Amino acid sequence: MKNLKRVVITGLGAVTPIGIKPGEIVENLRQARSGIKVISQIDTSCLPVKFAGEISNFDASEFIDGKSIRRNDRFIQFALAASQLAIEDSKLSSQQLRHAGVAVGVGLGGLRTIEETAFQFADFRKTGPFFVPSILSNLASGQISIKYGITGPNYAISSACASGSQAIGQAFREIQAGRRAIWLAGGAEAPISVLSIAGFAAARTLSRRNDHYEQASRPFDMARDGFVLGEGAAILVLESLDSAIDRGAKIYAEILGYGAASDGYHVTEPQPDGAGAFAAMDEALNDAEISPAIIDYINAHATSTPVGDRIEAIAIKHALNEHSASTFVSSTKSLTGHLCGAAGAVETVFCLLMLEQKFLPPAHNLDVPCPEFEFKMPKVKDASFSPKIVMNNSFGFGGINTSIIFDGQPSV
Repeated sequence: MKNLKRVVITGLGAVTPIGIKPGEIVENLRQARSGIKVISQIDTSCLPVKFAGEISNFDASEFIDGKSIRRNDRFIQFALAASQLAIEDSKLSSQQLRHAGVAVGVGLGGLRTIEETAFQFADFRKTGPFFVPSILSNLASGQISIKYGITGPNYAISSACASGSQAIGQAFREIQAGRRAIWLAGGAEAPISVLSIAGFAAARTLSRRNDHYEQASRPFDMARDGFVLGEGAAILVLESLDSAIDRGAKIYAEILGYGAASDGYHVTEPQPDGAGAFAAMDEALNDAEISPAIIDYINAHATSTPVGDRIEAIAIKHALNEHSASTFVSSTKSLTGHLCGAAGAVETVFCLLMLEQKFLPPAHNLDVPCPEFEFKMPKVKDASFSPKIVMNNSFGFGGINTSIIFDGQPSV
């Protein structure tokens, strides 16, 4: 047996297109209720895409004061809200938090603030003094540390759409090694802006189903035509099992394994044979010291792009081997869109809620699976299936691949 600390999750907080309160998120997952809607935050008249996984009911004033709202980009506001929810859920005291670590993955940073500042001020002398702190990726973790007086390390991980998962994975490794007993880790992103939509649209990666936007995000479906941009954040409290037991904490799940690998192939396209994605999943399985036969469900990265989904399906089949046909696989991005740097963290929260509430959400918009999808597709009749071991995949531009495995019934 490896001489490493066991790591569990004892708190979670999320701000997502399908809800903020856990009960709301669970209900929307169970009902496969989409959070994708017509964009209201910005003027989309000049854009070819008019919809996104927007959080239209987010009220930052419920979590931070007016001054902090004005001084921080929306992605930082999301991170602060999610961290408050996670800390309250974990019931950690300020003293227990004091020496914790903080790691928040952010892919794009303060694009909205950059855009608004550039458009608003033709005269650079009118730029505000809080412009730079508002756009920096590390100010998500920094502001969390400042708010709670946390003196342990804090840093941002920026690895595109794998950022949130890599932040969780790094925190996991730190606790495993015994360097620190408690970490706040997750991801945050607020990419709904003219610049990002124009840029992704120019790269031909976004769906353009403006008249049928709830059907636009279709991971693994034959009719998929691009991803849907989304926003949000999720923060988890990771803790050594010893620490959690000592303070009588509620345990959502244990992290069994974490894998990370690079394609070394292309900026945006994965290796055609899925070797990088397979390597991350295989490393996670080896790290967990388990057989793929006991994986009940995989929340795939699948964003609804023609190439990416196909290659991930190939990689998952390789990782599961002869167990492919008996394993449930889907992507909850069909309900939220793709939250970029926050995706892995938010989808981890979804997985934890599935483990806790003992259910699987039916796959949404997966009407005709692509030929490479040779797995069990969760349907309404499978909603009562109680998963015990789940895997969550996150991949990113630059050929970054991550995979994390969770056990919802750890022995303590």
